[in-house]
Amino acid sequence: MEQERRVPGWLLPLAAVAAVVILVAIGLNREPAEFDPDTPEGTVQAYIAALVEGDFETAASFWSEEGCAPSSIEPTRGAPDISATLLRADEGDDEATVVIQITENVSDPVSGIYEYQEWFSLVRRADAWQIRQPSWPYYDQACEEVS
Repeated sequence: MEQERRVPGWLLPLAAVAAVVILVAIGLNREPAEFDPDTPEGTVQAYIAALVEGDFETAASFWSEEGCAPSSIEPTRGAPDISATLLRADEGDDEATVVIQITENVSDPVSGIYEYQEWFSLVRRADAWQIRQPSWPYYDQACEEVS
């Protein structure tokens, strides 16, 4: 008599778990997108990177000389532990809007992870994009009009 070949019952769940582990590993090892620094989204990316690295002078160099800017380049708190995802970039001839999703790791154990959207208004000056109004609440939101 021929023996039936059957797949053991534990093999299918084990294969499903292995597939999930592989997909998570692939997702965690993805490199972040690198945007062209001459684009509005590249300018916002460089601005956020400077803030995360604690290079506040470089971050302030992305602010436009017109519009609204924080009264000081000194941040209201230390360098953040964040990830940012581009949601939308609308570019005109001399103005642009960049919308990002920020996921911030908060050190407070009760709060945990904080997610929110931020909008950046940019203006093109001398072939470079500058942030007209820093939207991310890393600085006091009270701004001084710059002439």
